[in-house]
Amino acid sequence: MKIPIVDDFLQLFRSSNLRPTLIMLMSVVVIVTWKTAGSQDFFHNHVAGLVQFGDPVNAAAWYQMGMALLLLGILPACLMRFAFGEPLARVGLGKGSPPAALALFALATPFIVWISHTFAAHAEFREVYPLNRGACHSGTTTFAAHVASLGLFYLGWEFHFRGFLQQALGASLSPAAGLWVQVLASTLLHFGRPDVELWASIPASILWGLQANYSGAIWAGFAQHWLLGATLDYFICFA
Repeated sequence: MKIPIVDDFLQLFRSSNLRPTLIMLMSVVVIVTWKTAGSQDFFHNHVAGLVQFGDPVNAAAWYQMGMALLLLGILPACLMRFAFGEPLARVGLGKGSPPAALALFALATPFIVWISHTFAAHAEFREVYPLNRGACHSGTTTFAAHVASLGLFYLGWEFHFRGFLQQALGASLSPAAGLWVQVLASTLLHFGRPDVELWASIPASILWGLQANYSGAIWAGFAQHWLLGATLDYFICFA
């Protein structure tokens, strides 16, 4: 005898439902894992005592950024490439259209710098950023390393939302469904950030999703997001 709720659950893992089910399931698992075991608090409480990492503040920030790349980026990419046999170019990691990506980046750069300069003066942003709290208290080499670590973070982030969720789900469901799922997921991850950032993450997610569709890859949004984070931290630290 079939039990309806059990049968409904099993249907999620059959035929055409399998791909979107595994994509969404992996997304939920890696996001929750990153927010817990990938956090700086987890590093200080469970990792720092195991191995000597030098400056614990810098090490915790690098751990958080590296775990973002691993959990949000590398593991979902492995699922697409090895479980589904999907070329990663189809989920946002191809070259796309470099002229389109460069044009989008150039158009956005003045606006991004203006946003960063404006909000760097606000106390609610200074309470949260930089994510590496030691970045403001060392020399230019340490800050440059911090900017490089942000690149790892934003690469994992942009691939996960604008590539893995948006492009992969878009191919299984519809482009509109893929875009709105990533907008929902990435916006929810901004809870705990300044209110203006939380609200701004909605149009930003839509914009970067549309850019990924237009340019055929995640690189325009990745570069813009990285520039936003780097310039905001620079103005907080040095302006």
